[in-house]
Amino acid sequence: MTLLISRDALARRREIARGPLAALTASLRADLEPIVQTSPEIPEAKALLSRDGGRCPRDSATLAFDPFSPDSHRCPVCGTMYGGERHHRWWVTFRQLWLAERAVHAALLFSVTGETALRAAAAGILEGYSARYLTYPNRDNVLGPTRPFFSTYLESIWLLQLCIAVDLLESSGAIDQITSTFRERVIEPSARLIASYDEGASNRQVWNNAALIAANLLLGRSREASRAVTGASGLISHLDGGLLGDGTWYEGENYHLFAHRGLWYGVMLADNAAIELPAKLVERFDEGFATPLATALPDFTFPSRRDSQYGITLRQWRFAESCELGLARHTDPRLLGALWELYENPPRDRGGSIGVEERRRVTGRWRSTAESERNEPPTHLTRADLSWRSLLIARAELPLLEPNTPESTLLEEQGFGVIRRDHGRVYVALDYGHSGGGHGHPDRLNLLLVNGEQRWLDDMGTGSYVDRSLHWYRSTLAHNAPLVDGRSQARAHGLLRAFDERGGAGWIAAEIPSPGIAPGVAVSRAVVVMPDYLVDQLTWEAPRNVSIDLPIHLVASIDGVGQHVRATPGGGQALEDGFPFLRETMVATSERDAPVHLRAVLGSDVAEAWSLTSGESAEWWRAEAPGAPGKGDKQFHFVRVAGLAGSVTTVWSWCGAVRAVTWHAGALHVQLSDDSRHVHTRRGWEWHAELFAGGARSSIDLAGIRAYPRRETPPVSLSALTATLVPASQYLRPNGEPTMYVLAEREYRPSEISWRDAGAPRADVGVGVRDDDLVVRVEVTKTPVLFRGRDATDPALDNEHPDIHSDGVQFYLMSPSWAEPAAWMIVPERAQSRPRLREIDGSRTGVSLSATWSETASGYEIRLSVPLQALGGMSPLRFSLDVIVNDMAPDRERRRGQLVLSGGAGEFVYLRGDRHDAGRFLHFIAKND
Repeated sequence: MTLLISRDALARRREIARGPLAALTASLRADLEPIVQTSPEIPEAKALLSRDGGRCPRDSATLAFDPFSPDSHRCPVCGTMYGGERHHRWWVTFRQLWLAERAVHAALLFSVTGETALRAAAAGILEGYSARYLTYPNRDNVLGPTRPFFSTYLESIWLLQLCIAVDLLESSGAIDQITSTFRERVIEPSARLIASYDEGASNRQVWNNAALIAANLLLGRSREASRAVTGASGLISHLDGGLLGDGTWYEGENYHLFAHRGLWYGVMLADNAAIELPAKLVERFDEGFATPLATALPDFTFPSRRDSQYGITLRQWRFAESCELGLARHTDPRLLGALWELYENPPRDRGGSIGVEERRRVTGRWRSTAESERNEPPTHLTRADLSWRSLLIARAELPLLEPNTPESTLLEEQGFGVIRRDHGRVYVALDYGHSGGGHGHPDRLNLLLVNGEQRWLDDMGTGSYVDRSLHWYRSTLAHNAPLVDGRSQARAHGLLRAFDERGGAGWIAAEIPSPGIAPGVAVSRAVVVMPDYLVDQLTWEAPRNVSIDLPIHLVASIDGVGQHVRATPGGGQALEDGFPFLRETMVATSERDAPVHLRAVLGSDVAEAWSLTSGESAEWWRAEAPGAPGKGDKQFHFVRVAGLAGSVTTVWSWCGAVRAVTWHAGALHVQLSDDSRHVHTRRGWEWHAELFAGGARSSIDLAGIRAYPRRETPPVSLSALTATLVPASQYLRPNGEPTMYVLAEREYRPSEISWRDAGAPRADVGVGVRDDDLVVRVEVTKTPVLFRGRDATDPALDNEHPDIHSDGVQFYLMSPSWAEPAAWMIVPERAQSRPRLREIDGSRTGVSLSATWSETASGYEIRLSVPLQALGGMSPLRFSLDVIVNDMAPDRERRRGQLVLSGGAGEFVYLRGDRHDAGRFLHFIAKND
């Protein structure tokens, strides 16, 4: 059989590989020469994700990957060479993926050229993995079960490549014991392991599905292959729910590009296996080839939205290949225009004069690691720089390539609008819509402003997932987006209220209605873009006095405020509120209706802003915090205003077009440098601009209003309303018998092994009231018990506190009068009867908790007590709590699992850290009668 194309189509590719794509064939063959000459070694070690592995301690840059250098790794920034086990096991991750992709390269080149040395190279990799795969331990993983890696999706990418290599060898008549053994020792156990971990709507599940389709087809299990297409988390569900109606992946551009490549495999595999896909969803998938181009920045990078790496260029061979694969399916002028940009318009720093061999090295394809994300600098590309998928699928000849002028665009279901000026050189965007799921940031109504290469208002994306700075980049404060009462936005989707683009004037307006980013608070933002300036107006309404912070991530001088003094801004203390990262904080005040002027300089370019705030005065804060990942700390500003309702209105100019800005009689007056004047007024979701130039007068009315149907709310019965407002509660009587809970299999969150295979750990939890205290007793039954010592070395595995990788208890407590729960990590210490207590980051502080512990014949017991007075003075006394018991094992670096009072069935322990959803807590009422 063949997985991706028919045997006849594969035979036709032989002529294309020798003819129109001969340069690509030769280039791929040159990449393979080292493994043709010397059989590659399969790594012995399991890959490891850690805080220090693969990262330069001096400047935090990711080390360069060289597939031929297992023990020496260069920092691309400072040039320092590093070695050691942590760096080696980081290298193993990419070496495994690199080898799997080389197996495909060799198998395909053997199929189209008949060179037997290439067949031997592919077979050697398969044979090596047949001997090695089952020796890798399925243990200590970060995100799902896997043997060679630390995350299931990486094994899926790896297995998918190897399945295609097997298929290509067998389709070319190379069926022998090697491929048969590989099925038995690698494909079957790996597929079983991948199928055991369903990641739902995640982009990672896209790759799990693709691997399962390919593996099950090779194993002759058509029913299981179909299930990976049609199941609840299968390919069709991702085409329907993961890809939005506008063809974008819900997690943003970075994850769109990653997920869409996985969807390509799924669609191709399903089509070749005659598994029918809905035509409408296939059309949506095809649209997905072009949608990342719609939001590209002027320098042909994509915006670093959500959990994206920063400043990633589209001038890489894998993006060119995506365009080629889209054109292989249908002609699209947008893709042809993108290929003109990539093939005919080289970046200025490299040009098109380098030789074939140098270009082959510069593109980085020689060290590409299958479909994992490893980005390279911008490069001038040709079709010879593409990869095996193009050799197998791409058109033999391309149509005439012609440039496209970037245009304004609205991706309405993604919730991202771009208005462009100056032939695409000026880029203004409002990110308002879909929250982005687990990789989304709390940054609704985030504003971007770019002029050519100057990123005046930028999105910094995300740094390393295992570095503390991750929490900063996932805060609202790290974006040009509003936050309420010093806390990051709650997860919410925004609504488009208006979009109208006239070329010389346009606007986009959006709203996060109550109870969106904060309880009871509705926030909206309108951005009006003229030829050479913009007006940005943020407004809010609330049922109470609130403070609104609007960050402006710009290094700028500031006028129109009083003297700056050192101060500490009030704000949430959770890491993902952002305030714990601020340094050198200073504040000044501005007066009502007096514009504050900011001026920023980058090289010879200048951007200016005039900002007017409602209310009697506003606080203008200046602080330092992490800049874009790897760029060090950077100064920025945020304005803080307060009230039941109000606004912050800012005029931005990027080319010296604006002379002055004033607010008069309910209108915004913008005086331009050429002595013309514009007067802006807003009425609800309509915007009116009067333009005065010399003796002439004209006007523009911007509309494009979006109307949403009024939702009729059906009547709710009193009993249903009561059940919603008053959750089911357990009554506790003072000095009565505690309420007892048994935590066993149904309450267990496993990692790679089941509750039974973990030795069937259990815990008996008692909750009661004794005199004036809430008392919680946790008796844990398991052996052995492993308590992490107070002075134990931090294993630097991730950005979590190392105490999670120990036997111990996480205790969570909430009172209706608190804004957030109190939470503690509790780890017994053998030298004393009082365990180690740590308040969990972001939890309520100052709540008195007493704790003791003792070792028992079957494990250990922890006793906790909290004064009832700390929970408030109401009668009857209501509160909620949860208890999580961490389970550690002697042969592990990471915890084995958790017992969860509120239930753990169907859940896994991966990525839980010490966080817990307060919505899961059990509710109690303490009554005297």
